[in-house]
Amino acid sequence: MSEPKSITFKTRYGNIAALRWGDGNTQKVLALHGWLDNAASFWHLAPLLTKHDMEITAIDFPGHGHSDHRAPGHIYGFTDYVVDLQAVMLQMNPPLTLLCHSMGAAIAAMYGSAFPEQIHKMVMLENLGPIPPYQPGQAVSGLREALKLWDKHTLEHKRFYPDIEQAIQARQTATPMDSNLIRPLVTRGLNKTARGYHWRTDKRLKLRSFFRMSEENICEFLKELSPPTQLIIGQPKTYALDYPMFDSRLKALNPAEFIEVPGDHHLHMSDAQTVADHILNFLVK
Repeated sequence: MSEPKSITFKTRYGNIAALRWGDGNTQKVLALHGWLDNAASFWHLAPLLTKHDMEITAIDFPGHGHSDHRAPGHIYGFTDYVVDLQAVMLQMNPPLTLLCHSMGAAIAAMYGSAFPEQIHKMVMLENLGPIPPYQPGQAVSGLREALKLWDKHTLEHKRFYPDIEQAIQARQTATPMDSNLIRPLVTRGLNKTARGYHWRTDKRLKLRSFFRMSEENICEFLKELSPPTQLIIGQPKTYALDYPMFDSRLKALNPAEFIEVPGDHHLHMSDAQTVADHILNFLVK
């Protein structure tokens, strides 16, 4: 498997790192990873697509992988990632195809509803919008809890791993997967210091959101997403989609293709070939 090319998008908000497979191929695809993952989550899927003249550019969202972190004192608001996506999109000469997993798909749906002319087609993996949405009656208590957590947060790293293997084992508790499949994701997510390895991800990513969108807002974005969209999810439903609003959100999105594949939340890693076959069938129509 050929190594991807490392590139950097310079934006007014900081540098956004990326990996590119199939550099120079004709069909341009921008890949967006999920929460606490990074560009290497497409390590196994991307090479299967480049065989069909696709150039896959997978970014690290700010605070993830090798991208810059937000400035000290700033939070990671979910909608801020839409601005980051815009900065990258405009440097890639749209329209593009978007290939998005989990959080990345939720961000792409919001951006795509606002600028459908910049998107040729969209592939959404394991996502139908932000979770959890705002629950009526919880605005004040939610804000209070978020502020209390913010007041106590620290950016100091306290957990270190003596080697990459132990970091892989730690990540496997949250993402059960063969070590060889998860290794690229973990390796890109680590920083080596004199004390050992620690995660590169910004610790502020785990803080609670100050505000959440309502279910009505989320369905509005999904309904207004006009580019042809393929939705691929794991079967049975994973923790990421096992919620009461699934059917109403699916109706709002009304994807051109809805495919269920036996697998887990990271099915694009654990069963890359099956996912690639479905994606290729959709994109080359």
